[in-house]
Amino acid sequence: MQNSGGFIEGIGGFLSERLLQKNIQTPTAIQKIVIPHILDKKNIMFRSETGTGKTFAYLLPVLQNIISAGATAPGAGHCRVLVVTPTLELCSQIKKEVDFLLKNLEIEGCPVGIKSLLASGAGNIDRQIESIRKDKPAVISANTGRLLQLVNMNKLKLHRLEYIVLDEADRLTADELWEETRELLKCVNPDAVKIACSATLSEKVRSRLDSILGETLVCESDEQEILRNNILHWALWAEDRDKINVLRSFLSAARPKKTLVFSERAASIQEIVAKLNHHKYGALGIYSGMGKKERKNALDKFRAGIIPVLVSSDLAARGLDIENITHIVTMGISEDSEVYIHRAGRTARAGKKGVMVSIGNEKDLRRLRGIEKKLSLVVYPKILYNGKICSPDEFD
Repeated sequence: MQNSGGFIEGIGGFLSERLLQKNIQTPTAIQKIVIPHILDKKNIMFRSETGTGKTFAYLLPVLQNIISAGATAPGAGHCRVLVVTPTLELCSQIKKEVDFLLKNLEIEGCPVGIKSLLASGAGNIDRQIESIRKDKPAVISANTGRLLQLVNMNKLKLHRLEYIVLDEADRLTADELWEETRELLKCVNPDAVKIACSATLSEKVRSRLDSILGETLVCESDEQEILRNNILHWALWAEDRDKINVLRSFLSAARPKKTLVFSERAASIQEIVAKLNHHKYGALGIYSGMGKKERKNALDKFRAGIIPVLVSSDLAARGLDIENITHIVTMGISEDSEVYIHRAGRTARAGKKGVMVSIGNEKDLRRLRGIEKKLSLVVYPKILYNGKICSPDEFD
């Protein structure tokens, strides 16, 4: 599938050259599967692990088709590509990738190239409306709530939309977002190419996607390859009252460069952050409902390595793409294996290795054994002794 002079067959020289700026020369497994179908403008839903290149799997062929159609295409001057996501961070990351891929693009008859817009609920809606009116962005990355606002205010028209992408489709079809997602799809040009992707696609998610996407190809890469081969899975036992102390002891023993810790409730996140900082471990937290500036500050400091520990809820961490996270720690184990997959997927990205550490009580570890069996993983029990991380058999 790969051209001798490009990234993959059908992806032109301009986009291939842009990828070289990131030292990306060969497509991932899911990109090889998905890109030809989207270039052929087929509806598709696909599943692939976090960190396997899903974003470029749909952006590259979609943008290539837009570029090939040129400035005189029927949809020119309107929103042509809509990427829908559940979180501000993922919206923002996709906008950055679009701008990177289209930088310095020149199209005959379109001296300003192809413009994009970030339209999230956290942004100023008046500025977004002005950008739609003045810049006429061809590519919009947004969440469902803000999109419906703009459509209902008659400020955004989707009658000439050519592509709609549901990124993190499992989250967009979850009960709390399902009605908004379904309502949005009713506003979209019925002839638009429909694309949905996620790290997990349960039967419930597939059923809901089938109801709104219509006839759709389903594609998957090798299941859980990165989860099994690139991530070490460890378990540490702790009663609930001792979990934060065990986390602190683990951080002291492992000295990880960049650790993402998962906890459920905002109050728990704040407690973990306070105790870690009290003991001189640089930590900040993010959770749903916190202020935009405070959240951005925490993420920027974590990305830059200014603080080595970020504590987050599952929802707040959705779509986070932060380089060089070496360790994931989960404070308790969900019964849902998909939660485990999404948490673990924050490490071992772009071919790197990572460690997933589960700190749990007896009930948690029983759940972990079920996940271990379901996902065909090997989870190694560990104990902390004398400032070191040890295997139990060292004490037999």
